[in-house]
Amino acid sequence: MITNETITKLTDQILDELIALRREIHANPELGFEEHETAALVSARLRQDGIGHRTGVAKTGVIGLIEGKGKGRVIGIRADMDCLAMDEKSTVSFASKIPGKAHTCGHDVHTVIGLGAALVLNKLSGQFDGSIKIIFQPAEEALDGAILMIEEGALKDPPLDAILGFHNWPLLEAGTVGYNTDVVMSSADVFDLTLTGVSGHGAHPHMAVDVISAAAYFITQLQTIVSREIAPVLPAVVTIGKIAGGSAHNQLPDSVSLHGSVRTQNEEARGQIRSALWRLLEGLKVGMRVEHSLVFTGGTPVLRNNQAILPTYVDAARNMLGGDKVIELPTPSMGSEDFAEFANRVPAAHLRIGSKVAGLDTMIHKSNYECNELAIPVGISVLCRAVLDLLEADSLS
Repeated sequence: MITNETITKLTDQILDELIALRREIHANPELGFEEHETAALVSARLRQDGIGHRTGVAKTGVIGLIEGKGKGRVIGIRADMDCLAMDEKSTVSFASKIPGKAHTCGHDVHTVIGLGAALVLNKLSGQFDGSIKIIFQPAEEALDGAILMIEEGALKDPPLDAILGFHNWPLLEAGTVGYNTDVVMSSADVFDLTLTGVSGHGAHPHMAVDVISAAAYFITQLQTIVSREIAPVLPAVVTIGKIAGGSAHNQLPDSVSLHGSVRTQNEEARGQIRSALWRLLEGLKVGMRVEHSLVFTGGTPVLRNNQAILPTYVDAARNMLGGDKVIELPTPSMGSEDFAEFANRVPAAHLRIGSKVAGLDTMIHKSNYECNELAIPVGISVLCRAVLDLLEADSLS
């Protein structure tokens, strides 16, 4: 059996290199489907260790394959690579050099954790049966990358028996990991709505159809979907994030546009909200005489842990770190993760890797975000232990 000490030793041998690589990626962030340099760095390092891989999957994705000494299961690891479209206001010396782009979600750290796991497991490939597929995914922030990678064959040749995901988490102490027993993150859908009335002078509203009043009324009605139509024990959020309409103080416009999002942790509630949106709009049409055009875009589904895979993942973390370093999280996140697309198709489990920087009040997607780099060796060692244990498990069901 491959020991924890062996995994730790191999991780330590490449840690300085990986930290330097992480800082290079952090200073030169790339948005979704633009991760050309990041992908090139990953590809070059995989090639250096003789790890076979494909590039250009879903435009900029990379898929590495490590084959063991004999046939067996195929276990996947997914790491995302893209940055956010925002400015960074951290104090690190390797902060983003590119205005309007920043790794304020930590996908640079995820990239090198995935790469480090690949390098360690490749060195151990003569000691296990089966294969390991490392998926470096673009465009997670837009929730587009996973589904495109799947469409381009990420789950085939060879097909996966299970896949592991992870995300750094600044609310957890560095050196720890956290897990949810079932739901991890919420679904995320967006909608774009145009309400159309009849323009007119503000002094003569009776000669117009006031679409701004209708929009205000509709926004108020939206909140009754969650408070009066979704069971109180089911988390759900309906948000209008943008509204635009009108051009003058005394002019009623012809139309108003609204742009919003829907998040739930239950697929039935997700469908209920969508149906309720249409019903309220039909009522608005009758009651306030406005026409509507709604485009509802289904995003990513609820992310849930597979109950056969999660225990092995959690036990691997306890084995590597100690039981006091593995924390059951009290609630899922209302945030979303397109790793859910993989988890909807393959048995999957997801962990949060503690990345808190002492004394810093921050969170992912904040401009002052920083990641404690202890998350890198912790992530690599836990992933390696979990993959090896899944390859040897009696059953994955």
